[in-house]
Amino acid sequence: MSVPSDRVPGLRVLTVLRAAALTPRMRRITLGGPEVAGFGTGPNVKLLFPPSGDPDPQWPTAGADGRPVWPPADRRPVMRTYTVRRHDPAAGEVDVDFVLHGDAGVASRWAAAARPGDVVGALGPGGRVLGPADHYVIAGDQTALPAIGAMIENLPAGARGQAVVEVPGPAEVQHLMPPPGVELTWLFGDGAGPGALAAAVRALPWPDGDVFAWVAGESASVRAIRSYVRDERGLPRGRVLAIGYWKRGLTETAYHDAHDNDRDADYYAAGREEAAARA
Repeated sequence: MSVPSDRVPGLRVLTVLRAAALTPRMRRITLGGPEVAGFGTGPNVKLLFPPSGDPDPQWPTAGADGRPVWPPADRRPVMRTYTVRRHDPAAGEVDVDFVLHGDAGVASRWAAAARPGDVVGALGPGGRVLGPADHYVIAGDQTALPAIGAMIENLPAGARGQAVVEVPGPAEVQHLMPPPGVELTWLFGDGAGPGALAAAVRALPWPDGDVFAWVAGESASVRAIRSYVRDERGLPRGRVLAIGYWKRGLTETAYHDAHDNDRDADYYAAGREEAAARA
């Protein structure tokens, strides 16, 4: 299906096909519709959430200089980056999992209320991926669980590594299927303290050989783990992918506006190096 010619290039409008609770705090939204055809490959997608109750969502268009022209503030969609948990091209479906945390964030509110027929904009997918390695060290909190699930379930059958996932409690554990050589550990975070995830990573026996570390979640935890694997374990920047998804004490919007997801110079430099190697 063709899309309006004045839209920002690459922008699709996807339709909610169904929604399902995975756990008390995690909801899966399955997206599809005519414009899902040709949806590419990549770990992340930028979703554009229209204002609540807008009967005729307005989307950014391409200006004469190629830059996006956004609708007025009261009609402007809010953009956030989410993991593509599953993409089934044959079925024309894309799954995106959302952590529900009340009314504290635009995306969470949208996901909690999403019903079949609702629409959302989508740009992408894209983003950095795990590089080949002898051993993987993967860590994240519940906000990183969709990415970790997609990642470890798509590792090669012979992959080896350790993955640590921090969730609030046993009710938030999901059935993931990593390769036999990847050990998955669940850490229950309620009452464990803000440094629990970093401490759990430090407690892992450090593997020999070529190691790739991936970490995402709360800003302070990500920074602590990134410092550990870079400064103490000596991993080069191209072997570390670390992203902060949120920060204690800040709303989703305030963190998004102020912190650029804690991506540092290493993140962008490694991304440029990977792109050059693929060229």
